[in-house]
Amino acid sequence: MAKVKLITQAEYATLRGCSAVAVHKAVKAGRITLIDGKIDPEVANIQWQKNSRARISAKPPVPTPPPAAPAADGVEAAEAPSTHLDASGADLFAGTPEPAPAADSYTTWRNRREAADAELAELNLAKERRELISVAAVEGVWASALAAMREHLLQVRARLAPMLAAEADVFKVEQLLETEHRQALQLMASADVRKLEATE
Repeated sequence: MAKVKLITQAEYATLRGCSAVAVHKAVKAGRITLIDGKIDPEVANIQWQKNSRARISAKPPVPTPPPAAPAADGVEAAEAPSTHLDASGADLFAGTPEPAPAADSYTTWRNRREAADAELAELNLAKERRELISVAAVEGVWASALAAMREHLLQVRARLAPMLAAEADVFKVEQLLETEHRQALQLMASADVRKLEATE
């Protein structure tokens, strides 16, 4: 996959031949999307052309302010405060701010693809470092360990019956049972997934 060359907003302004303020306003309004705080010039050119056309065609007409009242008796009227301000103090005749356009589908899909590639690379790296174990390997090791323990437990009765029948010492009986239990548990503890993966 070709590496995308990202540049700063100032570099893109120089490349496009406009002011850095214009680029900053386009980014702030959502007409240009950023990638890790920088700009892909090819994608930005497409977005600039597309969103600028939509912006010009969708811009509502600017209302005309009413004429100022004439001064009385030749005395210059004091400049009256603007009555065309909204609750936030913005001038109503300055034009309606445009909503930010939806994220460009090309940029969205490209970002998703790059994220998926990065995640796959991290998984492969973790596997090479033996920090990641496959589910199939774990299932194989546990199936083998459980089968060995089952076989061991099924043979306990045949091994211990003659010894326990002739044993009158309770402590000796407990020792024999404990030895068999420990051997069965050791079969589970000796399961090693990494050794199995090394032979694959």
